[in-house]
This record gives sequence, structure tokens and C-alpha cells, in this order.
Amino acid sequence: MTLHLYGGGRSRAVMPKWYMAEKQIDYNLINLDMRSREHKQPDYLKINPFGKLPGLVDDSNGVSLFESGAILLYIAEHYGQESTNPKDRALITQWIAFANATLSPAIFVQTVRERDFDGIMDVLNRLYEGKKALVGERWTAADCAVCAYLAYIPIFAKETDLNRWPNVKRQTEDTLNNAHYKAIMS
Repeated sequence: MTLHLYGGGRSRAVMPKWYMAEKQIDYNLINLDMRSREHKQPDYLKINPFGKLPGLVDDSNGVSLFESGAILLYIAEHYGQESTNPKDRALITQWIAFANATLSPAIFVQTVRERDFDGIMDVLNRLYEGKKALVGERWTAADCAVCAYLAYIPIFAKETDLNRWPNVKRQTEDTLNNAHYKAIMS
């Protein structure tokens, strides 16, 4: 076993866990108990000096990362057999950055939500029209990142009616019904 993913309840380890399940990538999950502050202990602070989850260590080459987007990109590039095409790799990077920097605040931060949410959903709805993948023809780390956040809408923004955005609603429902995603979230 070379990949060690550090996660815990209510952490953003969901994205790398889901991605690795979909791509059948073996890893060792180390759940840290945040109530007992295991994520603030010196050993873990060597992985993430901010004491946040998730974190990743790859024994095969000594890589140690924090931030769900960086972890997802690393796994996709080194283990996920994603595209070797530089354009597709750049687009996957773009969508992971979008998910963490733009989509996440539009879902979780009220002021950003009020200002940006509808416009973001309008664009995503158009982009997902007639297709299920943001980059190329198959599910990638880009879809993992974006759809993981979309799946939070019915949980954390229950008042949102996704019927206005049928393609976004389809992606969200597909994610919530995905066997790997359901197993990770249970």
C-alpha cells in the first residue's frame, strides 16, 4: 500500500475517496478523530501544518499533500489514468479549482450564494446539456470535484429547487445514487 489518505467525519476527504473508489485505486484510509483533535497532533501537522483534513502521503515517492483539490489532481495524474493530453489535463485542473474556489463558496457562503449561485447553475446547466462529463467523454476528476459539491446542495441548501436546472439536477441525482458515493457518504 503506498497511498495513505487522512480523513475524518465532515471533511473534504469525500472527493479523493470517491475518485479512488470509481477508479479502483487502492489506498489506506486513516480516519482521524477531530473531536479528540488527532488532526492537531505533531505527526499529522507534518502532513498539513494547518491541521485540516484531508491529507495524503504517497510512500512510493515521499509526496505529502493537503487540500482536497491538490490531492485529487495528484491522484488523477499519477494513479487515475486520466488523459495525457495537455489540454485535457489543464481543463481538469481548471474544473477542480473552480469547484473549490467558486462553486463551494456559492453553496456554503450566504453572501456569495445570494450573488453568484444562480449564474453558476445557469452556466453548469448549459455545459452539462446532452453530456455527463465536463472534459472529454468520460467521467474524470473534474466531474468528481464539481459533482461532489453539487451533491451537497440537497443536504446543505434544501430550499434550492434544482428543477430550474434540469441538467444540474440530473448530475446531482446521479451522484447521490452512485454506489461508490453512497457507500462513502454513509
